[in-house]
Amino acid sequence: MESDSQSGDGNGLAGTVLPVSNWLPRYDRSWLRADALAGITVGAAVLPEGMAYASLAGLPPETGLYASLLALLVYVFVGTSRQVVYGPTSALAILVATGVGSVAAGSPADYAALVAVTTMLVGLVSVVAWLFRLGFVVNFISESVLTGFSAGAALYITATQLDKLFGIPRASGTFFERLGFVATHLGATNLPTLAVGVGALALLVLGERYARRLPMALIVVLLATGLVAVTDLQRRGVEIVGRIPSGLPPLSIPTPPTGTLSDLVPVAFALFLLSYVEGMSAVETFARRHDDSVDANQELLADGLTNVAAGIGHGFVVGGSMSRSALNDEIGGKTQLASGVAAAVLALVLVFLTDLFTTLPETVLAAVVIVAVAGLVDVPELRRIYRIDKLEFGTAASAFFGVLLFGMLDGVFIGVFVSLLVVVGRATYPYTATLGRVPDSDEFSDLSRHPENERVPGVLVYRVDAELFFANAPTIRAEVIDAVDSRDAPVSLVVFDMRSSPTIDLTAADMLASLAEDLDERGIDFRLAEADGAVRDVLAATGAGVFDDMPLNERVVTVIEEWQREQ
Repeated sequence: MESDSQSGDGNGLAGTVLPVSNWLPRYDRSWLRADALAGITVGAAVLPEGMAYASLAGLPPETGLYASLLALLVYVFVGTSRQVVYGPTSALAILVATGVGSVAAGSPADYAALVAVTTMLVGLVSVVAWLFRLGFVVNFISESVLTGFSAGAALYITATQLDKLFGIPRASGTFFERLGFVATHLGATNLPTLAVGVGALALLVLGERYARRLPMALIVVLLATGLVAVTDLQRRGVEIVGRIPSGLPPLSIPTPPTGTLSDLVPVAFALFLLSYVEGMSAVETFARRHDDSVDANQELLADGLTNVAAGIGHGFVVGGSMSRSALNDEIGGKTQLASGVAAAVLALVLVFLTDLFTTLPETVLAAVVIVAVAGLVDVPELRRIYRIDKLEFGTAASAFFGVLLFGMLDGVFIGVFVSLLVVVGRATYPYTATLGRVPDSDEFSDLSRHPENERVPGVLVYRVDAELFFANAPTIRAEVIDAVDSRDAPVSLVVFDMRSSPTIDLTAADMLASLAEDLDERGIDFRLAEADGAVRDVLAATGAGVFDDMPLNERVVTVIEEWQREQ
């Protein structure tokens, strides 16, 4: 995943914490129709999804609308992407439920307050990260880990909705525990609930395939609400959402119950990571598609302020939604104003139309969630990762099974840990090569890739394709010694090619000096070749006399020829 801060292309990415001040004065009125249409369509999609994700988070449906409204409104002013839509997502909702739920200890009143406080904490963590310009942290979570985590999250989230879909008692626990519970309680299935849920699933799937530009989720929600209103399905056990309070979000600073703040910090940190990574994934996806610039640090501020607003408005954690952003882009949204129009749609519904959803069946919300998360399972991408790099596939699999075996909260930390472990592993054990001379030339290249290359008698040419620093210095030293010992013919000269090692730290410089001394005791000369100026400066600063008379920046072939003349 890449991120950088570049000057804008008219979208206004640099020089202000309010990008709206850059793009709004240049707004072309011909874009208004496209932004209005995209905003209305996105608003129609947010309505059922916001309520569904609130249910997923264990909160009243209006909290999802509150969070969506405030996130959309704030992102208009501070967001950098013209396509990305902020709001609740399925992964964030279930992580809220599992992470904050364990702190609330079953108290509904405490739970709502804790969720709001956690959302505020997520925002504050993001703002602090913005102040310290930590946008680069997104680079330490690999795409492979995200792919595995997303697939595991999709299955886990689906498992959390099966009890609502079947109308059976609520399940809990890990993915496998939930599946086991559902399997042992199938006899308690409420058939009318299952029929409504399966019908909604079928309509949503058909809409995904044949009517992608229609707000199919909203259409299904309205149809199911009307069906329950004119039939006796509620008396036959079909659970409904109930009355949704009308009016705009109540704004206040949430306060945590006594003694809970410290328990919320790790949950907030995990939610921050997931929220920011989700948002940046969407931002970078559409930036590449439209050749826009990306400002990872400004997106930290956007993530922070949207979550602060959602917390003040008694919502829950928000992030960039890939599916709603794709819808916005597909409809033709031109600027962040589309998010403002979507926010206006939600405000109108909250003020005037909440009674429409009173008889909405919960099983339909479960169907909306299941269809929404299905796209998170990217089987072709998993196959591609497996085909290209088995280690990368292993990192994806660890995140995948981490979610299924231990839950979403632990799954996030496992994904982060594995990403960092891979970074450390690649730094500690970089790719190295023994080089041979390319026939009929003065160039040297990797013998394992080009076995036709010529070995120079008595000479070992060695290269590291990485910077040299304290983490990989011991590994490299041991490998050079092993390479010398494993040669069939005695080695009289070791040439360390520094072309692919543009930087070096003191520990690695001391290692090279020590290696030169050890080889000298064995009657083997040691030379460096093609070292950059920055590397030569560090080597000189070490005070190791072994490098004093050594021409460090000459080509490998020159070093070998000079050594041969000395013999």
